[in-house]
Amino acid sequence: MVMVVHLPDGVTRIIAAEHGAPPVRRTGPPEFSEVADVFKRLTDIDISAARPLWVSAFTDAARQVTQYRRGRVLLSGDAAHIHLPAGGQGMNTSLQDSVNLGWKLAAVVRGTAPPALLDSYHEERHAVGRALLRNTRAQSLLILGGDDVAPLREVLGDLLSIEDVARVLAERASGLDIRYDVGGGHHPLLGARLPELTLAGGLDRATGPVPPPNCCAADGAAPRPRRQRRTAPPRPGWTHRIDVVTAAPTRPVTGPLAGTGAVLVRPDGHVAWAAPGSHHDLPTALTRWFGPARPAHAA
Repeated sequence: MVMVVHLPDGVTRIIAAEHGAPPVRRTGPPEFSEVADVFKRLTDIDISAARPLWVSAFTDAARQVTQYRRGRVLLSGDAAHIHLPAGGQGMNTSLQDSVNLGWKLAAVVRGTAPPALLDSYHEERHAVGRALLRNTRAQSLLILGGDDVAPLREVLGDLLSIEDVARVLAERASGLDIRYDVGGGHHPLLGARLPELTLAGGLDRATGPVPPPNCCAADGAAPRPRRQRRTAPPRPGWTHRIDVVTAAPTRPVTGPLAGTGAVLVRPDGHVAWAAPGSHHDLPTALTRWFGPARPAHAA
């Protein structure tokens, strides 16, 4: 496999992987001469006179820890999983690990959520890491395999011409297909990321309606001409940690949000509760993700 990418300022990125080459135990980056030799064998082009700016090596080793949390020890990113660096998936997954862990850890440290909330970090992200390794292993066979996988490449190439197949694979590679177990229900967005949504008053999904954690209440009917935005408690006892936005969408809502009256959005952008659609009530969802309600007499 050879990849050549032209970057700004006259820089060229070169990736070369020689099929069947034995693995090399390294204690540092390879010499540029090694890269030039591999490139020469694969392309018959001599790049040995080029000036290297950065040289590194990668393998297709795939490993994952058995536990993302053990007591007070929490692992994320490359400390939790390694794999072929295909398509930047490791970067996406590592960032998602950190976001998933970050808001939960902050809530536990502040005392607004019980330590058990941290258990959901392993439960949610270990499954994602396992799927990532399966994905990159498959890509390793396709990218780094020899002539014996050429028929598989051709079949996959034909399948990618089908729009639905291409979309599913793209969502899987980007991590946008992730759906967490947030409780039973028939709403199509439960556990998934909240789609792009623009509300009256300039609120939108990209910037976040309010600082997280938040409960975003959106009327799924036709847009209202008058701007609406107000903050009000969804339930007594959670007002110190939950913000509410009530606003109409700027255009008729279609897709999985159609007909949705309200959603509870976690700080990582995933829908934890929706109405109608969730099998449990809002206080149950609030308690699970944001801790028990504060007593009415508390300051």
